Amino acid sequence: MDFRESLLEYLPESEADALINAIDNGKPTHALLLNTKKMSDIEFIRRYPNVRKHPFVEHAYLYDKDEYEFGQSMLYQNGVYSIQDASAMMAVYFLAPEKDDIVLDICAAPGNKSIGASLAMQDQGIVISNDISYPRAKAMSQNVERMGRGNMIVASNDFVFSHVYFKNTFDKIIVDAPCSGSAMMRKDQKAREDWKIEKARSNHRKQLEILELAYDMLKEGGTISYSTCSFNYEENEATILDFKERHPEIELVDLPQSDAFYRSEQLKEAVHLFPSRFEGEGQFICLFKKPGELIKTPKTVVPNKRYEDFLAQYGLSDRSNEIMRGKFYSLSQYFDTRHLNILRYGVKLFEIRDSLIYIPDHHLCHFLNPSYSVKISKEDAMHYVHGDTFPTALADGFYIVSYDNFNLGYIKATQGIAKNHYPKGLRREWKD
Repeated sequence: MDFRESLLEYLPESEADALINAIDNGKPTHALLLNTKKMSDIEFIRRYPNVRKHPFVEHAYLYDKDEYEFGQSMLYQNGVYSIQDASAMMAVYFLAPEKDDIVLDICAAPGNKSIGASLAMQDQGIVISNDISYPRAKAMSQNVERMGRGNMIVASNDFVFSHVYFKNTFDKIIVDAPCSGSAMMRKDQKAREDWKIEKARSNHRKQLEILELAYDMLKEGGTISYSTCSFNYEENEATILDFKERHPEIELVDLPQSDAFYRSEQLKEAVHLFPSRFEGEGQFICLFKKPGELIKTPKTVVPNKRYEDFLAQYGLSDRSNEIMRGKFYSLSQYFDTRHLNILRYGVKLFEIRDSLIYIPDHHLCHFLNPSYSVKISKEDAMHYVHGDTFPTALADGFYIVSYDNFNLGYIKATQGIAKNHYPKGLRREWKD
């Protein structure tokens, strides 16, 4: 069975052909989600007047990559925005996480939906961004640092073994399920070459296994967002309908109506975001609820008296501040991680060696606002991100330096020289 034949199993011929035409002849789309903690929408549009507002998602913009190369800008390095597909953003938009939610993104890499949830929650509540692959989770952790997020735990767990410790724990769960990736065909020729119906059928089984784990960890009254970047029935409608047959008690959420969405006859509550209708690369999204009344987890924090002066200096005293494996972290509120293999617990503040504070971590400077920084000139900023030293009149000590109202990182002033503590892996030539 070829790709078109697979589409015709559930789509009218006109819809299938319009979708294939959009894949074959359409231009790939590009979008980003603004971190309004670092830049306002007004300022962003002033700098980039030709971006277009996302039709649904607040603080999101579509752009022409030939005009704006946002991935190369220092604003990207400073976490001013997250580059995401416009259709993929809609999974979090429909889920609508709230500030007091505990959210799990169970197979999160590359982490864009987790970042979207964290931004929507305005650094409150908790988002656990998990991926079974440790290297992929490590890359997500670096992205959390870049974006300066303070309400995210990054973990690498196989919940087949650990889900029993998290029964009825999460208010909302994001299941961005593994799939054949047909929505990547327009951007990636390899995705076209690799597509096989057997792969879609195999993914169907994996998706049901993940949904079972997620459902077990979902609170009564909680909501699961199920999404794929696939256009195939086997990975979308069939997965949800089979899951509902196993759990007839679940309540499918009827998503909003729009001409930009396609709804199949087999599952009218869910939506397909086809690039023939919606300006994005494609997404299937379905939400459903577990029966019962949702009871939110009260916010608690773990205070830390040992470093209370340091915490007070940076306005962190009302957060959950904990030492884990020789590293000092600050999270928006407490979460028990004894059964999580964590890579990051909120904001990493510093590492502890021989009971001394060494260098404050790069994540902290990206989390804090520029009021905690010392402003430097563009010339010095260019030297800084390149990894060079530069003269300074500051007294000896550690400082956060900023340019253009964005924190760049730490220096250590020593006898009139600003010694560079910008992470070596990030050093580069300055690009506006």
